[in-house]
Amino acid sequence: MLAWFDLSVFSRRRSAKFILAFLLAVVAISLVTFTAQAWRGKNSSASRQDAVAAQTNPMGGRWRNGLAFQPEADKLRRRLGRRFLAPGREVSVLAGALTIGSERYIAQITRSQDDDDERVMISLNGGPALTWSGLNGALSDGAAAEGSLRSLVERLALDSPDQFILAQLRGSAYYTVARMVRPPEAGDSDNYTGPLWNVVRVSEPTALTQNKPRSPWRLYYINTATGLIDKVISEEQGQTIVADISGWVAQNGEQIPTRISWTVNKQVIMEFSLTNISYGPRQ
Repeated sequence: MLAWFDLSVFSRRRSAKFILAFLLAVVAISLVTFTAQAWRGKNSSASRQDAVAAQTNPMGGRWRNGLAFQPEADKLRRRLGRRFLAPGREVSVLAGALTIGSERYIAQITRSQDDDDERVMISLNGGPALTWSGLNGALSDGAAAEGSLRSLVERLALDSPDQFILAQLRGSAYYTVARMVRPPEAGDSDNYTGPLWNVVRVSEPTALTQNKPRSPWRLYYINTATGLIDKVISEEQGQTIVADISGWVAQNGEQIPTRISWTVNKQVIMEFSLTNISYGPRQ
């Protein structure tokens, strides 16, 4: 005798399994879509803000697009704050104390973002302005600065996180020398827990013949944990100059270093301590 089976049971089970699999697929697709949209939204928020700024200020938008040519510089400008991302904060006015050897000065440094670089104006004890620009170099009272005065202007102007970003506008070359660098004294120790750096070399344009800085290159040490610059190394007349940048603080949406100390052979030769900073639009 043939045995008859009730196939409807299997049909119902198969239908239930199909519906369950369909629902799981729908949930999975929804989660993937939501995650992708959230990731794109997070990573493109700064780009959307830049686009809005470009619509309200087309010239400023095109200028800021020029700050994205170099990946390391583009990453840092987004880390530093809105002064590189939207109009209204192109001019930074820094007030503080500048110590050179045994001499101490009240210093005001005005950094103005320009279409092709940056203009820096330095006033010590309210005296005549010292200036620097990528076009004219270091000037004192309108004439080319010489000797130690030129060195002073170039250190204050170029040993700066802002210059790491803006140097690309004048055609400086960027090259990542090394990644995950540790200080020499750490050696290969497995117990080292200090900072690690990505080191980027920024070289002055080779076509630049006049007003070229005394140091044709600078090494910027970018802390891998904070994403901020810890020090800048340059060479001037055979001497290695180290600018240690510290005391980073967050203020009104900007990241600002409050202290820069310059050393030669581990001896401090100059130091700037920030006491106040303000921002304004480019005139």
